[in-house]
Amino acid sequence: MHHPARDVDLGAIVEACRPLSARIVLDPAPAAARSPLRTAKVAWASIAEGATHHLVLQDDARLCDDFATHVVAAVARRPTHGIALYTDWSSPQNSFLSRLAAVAGSPWAPLSPMEWTPALAFLLPAGVAADLADYLRPIPDEVVDDDQMIARYCRERGVPLLATVPHLVDNRGLPTLIAGHGGRHHATVWAPPVPSATHWELDPRIDAALASRSRYRFHDEYVVRVKDSRCLIRLLRPHTGEPEGNEFCWYWEDWCDLIGVGAEEVTAALAAYLDSRPGPQPSARAALEIWAAGYLLGLEAAAVRRDLPAPLDPAHPDRIRAAVSSWVDSGLTAPDGTALGTAGRAALIDLGAAAVTLGLHRRSPGAFVTAGVPADDRREDTRHDHPCHDS
Repeated sequence: MHHPARDVDLGAIVEACRPLSARIVLDPAPAAARSPLRTAKVAWASIAEGATHHLVLQDDARLCDDFATHVVAAVARRPTHGIALYTDWSSPQNSFLSRLAAVAGSPWAPLSPMEWTPALAFLLPAGVAADLADYLRPIPDEVVDDDQMIARYCRERGVPLLATVPHLVDNRGLPTLIAGHGGRHHATVWAPPVPSATHWELDPRIDAALASRSRYRFHDEYVVRVKDSRCLIRLLRPHTGEPEGNEFCWYWEDWCDLIGVGAEEVTAALAAYLDSRPGPQPSARAALEIWAAGYLLGLEAAAVRRDLPAPLDPAHPDRIRAAVSSWVDSGLTAPDGTALGTAGRAALIDLGAAAVTLGLHRRSPGAFVTAGVPADDRREDTRHDHPCHDS
């Protein structure tokens, strides 16, 4: 998908796709009001004859090395799914689900059915893609957001959504063409390409465990975010009528007991870590927030793995660091990020990765709510319905 207002080397993207055959689809009305949906309608209908799957890339995509090999290997393992090759590092839900899969050791991150579909690089079986094109055609271009309409289609048709971990595509960080969609955008888990096709092999044990997260079914679903230099917990609160895409969150230290860990445990673990590492330390504020986010992420990954019938391979350190570094780069305020400097950023990523690892290997008898309530026994519960939001 390309709009002529964006100055990009389209030939480089086409070349990076080889031996897959990439075709450029232009905005059919570039002088009209900007609308990704208008171009998406054309792109999703442009299915090559005989293709089994159809991938739509936007023109600000940056592809990993040996892209085609990894895409073909991934599709071979999940041929009936909608596959996102990217999630945005600050998306309210899907970024956490991608980080969770990375830390839990899974090559696949089941995505939220409610959040927008990561349309920067999204793939569907060819028949489903053709049906999506028919679905999009009558929607007015003024709706603008193709990612929201694709998400609605997938919910209505029951198309299961996954993201590759690590991601195979990054956002090149070019200025957005759409008003209201500013900010910086990059991949959540951008790590070295996977070494072989066996990386994508399906492990149904962890796949099912991860898929139970953020389905908008149970009262204990939540995500962790880092935004404006603060670690926040978003309790998803299904069945309450609360908009699924809102930005309301609760500060971690005030609400982490609802997900099974006391704030004092988190802060004590940070103090012990800092005491064990002489020399320059990250700023106290940034250290606490990134540590808390990493520790909560590690604990939740441990909960995902805890009840599996056999041990899984450990999470790859590169992917843990990628998940943490995207939190550091996307979640701190501009002044806090600038103040870190190169050495401070590296130290903060080290700290966050250590927090993830500590949470992942926690031996405390306390259990997260998600792990402690069997899926079959979960009942609607309103104890999280609290009017105090922290936006």
